[in-house]
Amino acid sequence: MSASTASARAASEPMTANTRAGIVVQTYISDHVDALNRAIAAFERQAPGSAGAVRATIHRLRTDIRGYAHLFTQTLPRSQELDHLLAALKHTEDLEKLCVHFADRFAQLGLAAPDYPKWYGAIENEMRESYRQTEGIASQTWVAVLLSEVRMFAEHARFSRDGDKPASSLLGVLSQAKTHLLDTYGKLSYATDLVLARDETRIAAREAHYLAEVAAPALGRTAEDMVTHFGDLQHLLDQYRQAVIARNWLLRLPGADRADRLTTSLAELEKERLRHLGEEIDRAAADLIGQSQ
Repeated sequence: MSASTASARAASEPMTANTRAGIVVQTYISDHVDALNRAIAAFERQAPGSAGAVRATIHRLRTDIRGYAHLFTQTLPRSQELDHLLAALKHTEDLEKLCVHFADRFAQLGLAAPDYPKWYGAIENEMRESYRQTEGIASQTWVAVLLSEVRMFAEHARFSRDGDKPASSLLGVLSQAKTHLLDTYGKLSYATDLVLARDETRIAAREAHYLAEVAAPALGRTAEDMVTHFGDLQHLLDQYRQAVIARNWLLRLPGADRADRLTTSLAELEKERLRHLGEEIDRAAADLIGQSQ
């Protein structure tokens, strides 16, 4: 059965564990192609948070097409151009989050906007320039072509034998994603670069989270619990990454700025935040491990 027929049927019937696995995944992909179009339109207006929304939606689509590739007779090839766009979006998103992050820190310290340090204005300027440059990439013809290809895949791809199995079979993919996440987290105990190891765990948590999102409409509570736990761990690891970026930014400031009392106070806040987040990450992972036993 083609995906267009499958999607029409899925729209008229509630999904259950007996719904064909291919239908569940195709419906999710179709919905997120529409979401990506909306996110790109917002990004072209340089709407706050739009770089992150485009990047997250692309990651959702790519993770789920790859993770559930066995459900289809053919999927889309990897795009180096898309990798380049994701890298540019990541840079823009990081700068935007850095602006918000430091503004929150200034508020904690009781600092009014007119008293913000000059280097904060430099981040804002770099963010605006990054939006302009990345918008140029996102507006290129290949992006529209890729969107069209993904939509065609969502509407016309054919299911493999695995795609014709009931949605309950998707639990196998989720179980593998969970195992990979816990294995990746387990490597933290002997990692020589803890920051890098935690970032690899963040990526594993993101993938597990997005794969579980797909199955949740059909599998209900079982997959919904996974979405919650994977998502919570991903969120903590995202916050950890943000604190690392902020602290590194402060440590790379010129000598006079780096020695300033405000900068020193901010660096101490980030150091304490990293310690606290590390403990929260360990607790969240321990909860996840406990559920597996």
